[in-house]
Amino acid sequence: MNGRFKNKPPKWADRLLSWYCNPKMLEQLQGDVHELFYWRAAEKGVKKAKWSFAWDVIRLIRWSNIRRTQQQQGQQFNQIAMFKNYFKIGLRNLWKQRMPSTINIIGLALAVGCSLVSFKWIEGSYVKDDFHDNREDIFLVTRMQEVDGNTGRNGAIDNSLSKEIISTVAGIKASSRYNQTFVSTKWGKKSSTSQAFFVDPAYLDIFSFKFVMGNPNALKIPGTIIIDESNMLRLFGDGFTIGKQLDIKIGEEWKTFSVGAVVADRPNNSSLRVNMLISYDQLAQRNRDKDWVTNFFIQRQDGIEEEALIVSMNSLLPIFNANQKEGEYVAMGLEPLKTMALKAWEMVNSVGNAPQAGPNILLGSIAAFMLILATFNYINISLAMMMKRLKEIGIRKIIGSRRRQLVTQFLTENFILCCLSIFLGVCLAAGLFLPWFNNIAGGNLQIDLLHHLNLWLFLGILLVFITLVSGLYPAIVASSFKPITILNKETTNRGNRLLSSVFMTFQMILAMITIVGAVMSVYVNGLNQERDWGYDQYNKINVSIPDPSLYESLRASLEAEPDVLQLAGTKTSIGRDLNGVPFKYGAEVVYAELFDVGYDIPKMFDFELKEGRLFDKSLASDIENALVVNESFVDAFQIEFNEEGVPIIQDSVQYTIVGVVKDFHYWSFDQRIRGVAMKVVPIEKQTGFVLQMREGNILEQEKAIEKLIGTLAPDYNVSVYAQEALFEDYFEDKKGIRNVLLFTSSLAVLLAAMGLYGLVNINISTHIKDFGIRKVLGASGMQLAQPVYKRFRVVIGLAILIGGALSILLVRILLDSIYTYSATVGAGPLVVASLILLLVAFITLSLQVTRVKKLNPAETLRTE
Repeated sequence: MNGRFKNKPPKWADRLLSWYCNPKMLEQLQGDVHELFYWRAAEKGVKKAKWSFAWDVIRLIRWSNIRRTQQQQGQQFNQIAMFKNYFKIGLRNLWKQRMPSTINIIGLALAVGCSLVSFKWIEGSYVKDDFHDNREDIFLVTRMQEVDGNTGRNGAIDNSLSKEIISTVAGIKASSRYNQTFVSTKWGKKSSTSQAFFVDPAYLDIFSFKFVMGNPNALKIPGTIIIDESNMLRLFGDGFTIGKQLDIKIGEEWKTFSVGAVVADRPNNSSLRVNMLISYDQLAQRNRDKDWVTNFFIQRQDGIEEEALIVSMNSLLPIFNANQKEGEYVAMGLEPLKTMALKAWEMVNSVGNAPQAGPNILLGSIAAFMLILATFNYINISLAMMMKRLKEIGIRKIIGSRRRQLVTQFLTENFILCCLSIFLGVCLAAGLFLPWFNNIAGGNLQIDLLHHLNLWLFLGILLVFITLVSGLYPAIVASSFKPITILNKETTNRGNRLLSSVFMTFQMILAMITIVGAVMSVYVNGLNQERDWGYDQYNKINVSIPDPSLYESLRASLEAEPDVLQLAGTKTSIGRDLNGVPFKYGAEVVYAELFDVGYDIPKMFDFELKEGRLFDKSLASDIENALVVNESFVDAFQIEFNEEGVPIIQDSVQYTIVGVVKDFHYWSFDQRIRGVAMKVVPIEKQTGFVLQMREGNILEQEKAIEKLIGTLAPDYNVSVYAQEALFEDYFEDKKGIRNVLLFTSSLAVLLAAMGLYGLVNINISTHIKDFGIRKVLGASGMQLAQPVYKRFRVVIGLAILIGGALSILLVRILLDSIYTYSATVGAGPLVVASLILLLVAFITLSLQVTRVKKLNPAETLRTE
């Protein structure tokens, strides 16, 4: 017997193949797998050949190979042919009804484009750090610590403890400390301030940042740093950067480093940064005689449980706490990388930012709003289009079409249209909406269809959703008519006309609300721009003192400047520093802001004195215990001020309130004013100056002061900024929100106008003979236009009335969620919105009325 046939394939697999396989294909498929079995048995062994044979049999379980009866094969053929026919008819109908189909496609595409922008933003807020290859094994080491009787979570641990963990805890594959600071840099004649991160060499092994050029192990080489692309362009310009020298000031010492590698800029959803990476050893040398905390990341070894690592780290705490002067570590913890940003709000010294509910709710609401608007628009036009296809529906029912088949036909047409809308929406989002949004929000959102599974899932869900929601009701209505009523022309459109009017009214109401929201946003932005800060913020420049030894020389040089009218020392900057502390008055304890300022700051800022007095240089007691507070501070404690002063305690020290000033904005307008106290700080503790400048161009004066400071303290990073520019970021953010609301209202009006245009167009086309007969009978242009205007004037009127009432409530809620200081919706915005809506409706209707006036009765009366 031939040795080839001594071994046979598994019987169970061979029988399985014979059971499910189509008899016409069994001989061929069985011969192929048997041939492969004998070849593998000879080449790779019998055991492997049997496993491979079983796998081949399983892989051949496909629809085309499965045994079916002749009837099933015929049904399959009929179903395929039927769906091909559905698609063919659907494409023909879309082409035949080009104008309404185009309106539907554009409307849905606009909604899809807005939804993609919202999806990308919200996904970037919640799906953080998912691009790292080792993300399942990376953790941030955290601690629970007791401070002042309260236990809280901290995202940073003591540096000495991190070293102990590295050396003693088993199961750690790699680790890196992560410490952020700002450093001064110099390259040639260029100097700047850069954000730097001190990390261990394993940082880029643990995290998956993409290298552009250079040596990935550059941090292991002494005197070498790694930068990202943005810093490469900012510091050196475009070109090859590897090996270039850069002077960096670490602490008080300047050191020269060479660029060893360049990595790509971090993705938009990355909590961790690169910017400029410096070996952690450099930080350790700077802080040689100090204690400090640092963020600490570990990558666990395969098979190591998180709980085992925590137990090992907790075993180090008794010895560590014995050397702690205050704030014992209660317990250690590990925060997974994938949830680190989401839980950033739970801990101090966290890494990453927790999602901001406000922007996410706003963008999600806009996306949902646009989808609802576009869907109603679609349903409205589809119901009107359906009435032009009643004969087709009647004939198809007579020849045997079932209702289910008609529903499937209409849903197939809707599916084709929605696919086109999704495609156009992706193009709009990628080419127009996202670049515009990135410019407003300062993001880097992009559409990446090739490498973004979540985006495909979102588009798939969105396609199914809009296909069913927008097409199911019109399909059910269209398939419900009886053939006899259609062919006898007994079908009435009264119910559908009423429903169309309801949908149209709802669209106009939404458009009205968005217009009011946009108008109010512009109005509130203008109010906040003009809002009184509560003090004189103009012609003032703040300068930081980099080193106490430079205090006198800087003061003398600045006072000698001709544009400097007055100079006052300070420690905390009004509008830039917040340090809420508890104050005690009697049994009442309230948190308030505490500013350490010089004697002259209240007078220089021209705070409006309500009661008492300001600080007096001639009174030595003022530097010890005098406080000047604002009205909210007095109201919080229900203090009755008297000229002798009111005693109050802060941090076990008794102070005396000597004066009360009017409330002022010590922070931007996104925070309501609360209690503020100012106390005098002695000269030796002052860390900055406030300069009262001569009336002039404050930006040019700021540059002149920067230049002067640069010559006086070339080795220091000195902050120089104009007081009146402090809230610019706040105003820019609110302008962005205003622009988003303006854009949304524009789209809402556009969709409403498109829906109205399409509805009127179909209505006129359906009754074209009526208009022709009326024209033959001598009807004037106004008489022809009257039915068109008459039907929709009620719709517009109801939309203005209902939309105006809802706007007063909904827009106020929206504004209160965006602006700390908003305004009530008054008559002005409602009138403006009403006029805009009336104008858009009038123009849209007039375009169709013009068509009616120009129609040729002879053409309309001889067509059926």
